Amino acid sequence: MSTSDESENVENPAIRQLQSLGWGYVHGQKWSPELTDERQYYKDVVLEHRLTAAIRRINPWISEENLRKVVWDLRFQGVEHPTLIETNQTLWEMLVNYISVEQDLGKGRKGQTVRIIDFKNPDNNEFLCVNQYKVEGPHQSIIPDIVLFVNGLPLAVIECKSPYITNPMEAGINQLLRYANRR
Repeated sequence: MSTSDESENVENPAIRQLQSLGWGYVHGQKWSPELTDERQYYKDVVLEHRLTAAIRRINPWISEENLRKVVWDLRFQGVEHPTLIETNQTLWEMLVNYISVEQDLGKGRKGQTVRIIDFKNPDNNEFLCVNQYKVEGPHQSIIPDIVLFVNGLPLAVIECKSPYITNPMEAGINQLLRYANRR
């Protein structure tokens, strides 16, 4: 088994399939902190500029102060929760139940709903797949094969395995568990 088998037979076809479905594509090497202003450190997993632009596009009324607050809340969910499962649960709730911010839209200051993903108009969202996206974790760096971003948020990881290994499903699950420090 070689890395090129995995890349040529699984990863690249998956990327082409995602592109055919409307996903944008950028190779992860272009997202290194030295080459982009999208992330300052390898530990930054959220594409902050894309997230900010998406929230502004979906919620054109939002003030700069509230925009910064919402982006901060989304970027730093993992700090408040000790486990990946708890972080994912909270993020999921923010995405489907939305976030409320206090803002005056002309009728007094009251709670306003901020949408992170536009479920009613999917074309208003940005879908981006990135392969070989290096992330610095607390114990080690990881490089998932493909990360799927929606509006700058990493919402899914695809771990590709060579078709020539004996147990590709088990190898992929084991790798994902390693990413979550649960092996």
